[in-house]
Parts: sequence; structure tokens; C-alpha cells
Amino acid sequence: MAINNQRYLDWIIKCNQYDLNKYLPFVVEQQKIGYVHQDNLSILSEYSEYLDIQSDKLVFSKAISTANQRNDAMKFIVDDMYARGVFKVLVGEDYDVMLQFGSPVLFKMERAATSFFGIHKYGIHVNGYVIKNNQYYVWVATRAKDKPMWPGKYDHIVAGGHSSGMSVEQTMIKECEEEANISADLAKQAKAVGYVSYLVEKNKKLSRDILFIYDILLPESFIPLNTDGEVDSFELLSIEDVLNLVNNTDKYKLNCNLVIIDFAIRHGFIKPDEPLYLQIVQDLKVNTNPI
Repeated sequence: MAINNQRYLDWIIKCNQYDLNKYLPFVVEQQKIGYVHQDNLSILSEYSEYLDIQSDKLVFSKAISTANQRNDAMKFIVDDMYARGVFKVLVGEDYDVMLQFGSPVLFKMERAATSFFGIHKYGIHVNGYVIKNNQYYVWVATRAKDKPMWPGKYDHIVAGGHSSGMSVEQTMIKECEEEANISADLAKQAKAVGYVSYLVEKNKKLSRDILFIYDILLPESFIPLNTDGEVDSFELLSIEDVLNLVNNTDKYKLNCNLVIIDFAIRHGFIKPDEPLYLQIVQDLKVNTNPI
């Protein structure tokens, strides 16, 4: 199948579709930490004891001023919204809400609700690859068909959200063990190689995501095994087949396309003299604090 660099750029554009004019900033301690769609404000108006909807922003009520109070308020709101069917699934994982990565934690909340509030999210994606006879091969996971998001889509050998209270590397090692049975000793050989970012609206929710990327060169003898039930199967594909999938199908989970494109650039499979090279490289890292 033919490779067309415009298709790579199309994936990046698809991951960056939004209109902030439809959103009200969510402000905590005079800092914009999220964005809520105007059409969702009627839902939040039910929680006036905890949230104050103003003309130009959404804030916590004056009685809620500490991180612990914000934790409790958000837990009540999210649990009640789940009970009312606003959220179909809860992950059951706390997520640290910060202005930017590494800044003080303002409060914690259920990870599944972060996009509803337009909160910055941070994830970890691992490119697990093998080199045989000077040829690159990449391990591809097929997501479980009962996953609430992107069921049955292709994914990375390891990918997950950054865990509350853990470093990025600690999260990567944990996810490696859970998702692919990669031992901690082997996972520690993974190399942190950068990030991609995107800002996309879906179903009146805003994902402002930064994905930290790791590459791990795996032994030819290694066979991944999923241990948390989130993956149906793994297969080892040539890099050419993987790029054909990205370029000619929509079989991959949407954000995985960006990570694969980044991998292909760094390992020389998309070259500087090719059309759109600079735009592709630059647009893989967007400003997730647009205002």
C-alpha cells in the first residue's frame, strides 16, 4: 500500500479539533485548569453547593478552599453524575489535577471525568519493538472488545494514564507489568524519548492530553502477555506494516497514530526531505494551554 505523508498530517489535524468559544474556563486559585462545555453547565448547576457558575468562569464555591475539600466535592459530584448516567463508566483511579505537569496538586478526581471538565491529562505510551536481521518489528496490541473506549482497536504494547502519586517512570513500569507482563527489570531498560500532545473535543468533552513516550528494544524471545484483561491479543508486525495501517486504515486507537508517527520520525522511517516533514514534526507538539 502506498504511503502518503498527508495522511500522517490528517491524523494530527483530527486529534486537534475544538472550539473553545463553546467552553467556560474552570478556574482554581486564579488559574485556568479546565474547560467545561456550555451545554454541560445545566448539569453542573445541580451542584451549586460545590460549584459556582459565573458569567466568565466556573469555580468552586467559597466554602471550598483546600485541596481536601476540593477532593471531597469532586468525588461527590462525579459519583452522583455517574449514578445519574452522565458518566457511563468510572475507572476507579485518582488523577492529580495540576496547572501543568510538576506543579502543585490542586485536587484529585476520578480519571474518567477529566475530559468532562477539560482537565489536563498525562499518559504513558511505550513503543515495544524488536530488531531482526536489521529489520524493525513493532508489537501491536488489540484492545479488549469490552473496553468502554476504543474497543477492538489496535494499541501500543503498553499505554495508560499517569497514576496519582507516582513518577512517570514508576507508572510506566507498573503499566508494563500489568498490560504486557514486562518485568520491572526489563521495563527499566525503556528509554524516555519525549512526548506528543493534542487538544481535541468529542461529545462536548475536551481532551487536553500530553503523552510521555518510551521506546523499549525487546528481546526476540520476548512474548507479551496481558494480565489485566484490557488486551485481547498481541502480534508482532513489521514497521512497514504498522505504517501502512496508520496511513491507510483507522484500525489504531486515535492518539496511537501520533505516537507511531513520532516513532517513525525518530527512527528514520519518515525522512526530512519528504513532503510535509517539518509540519508533521512541529504539529505533534501543540500548546495544550491555548488561552
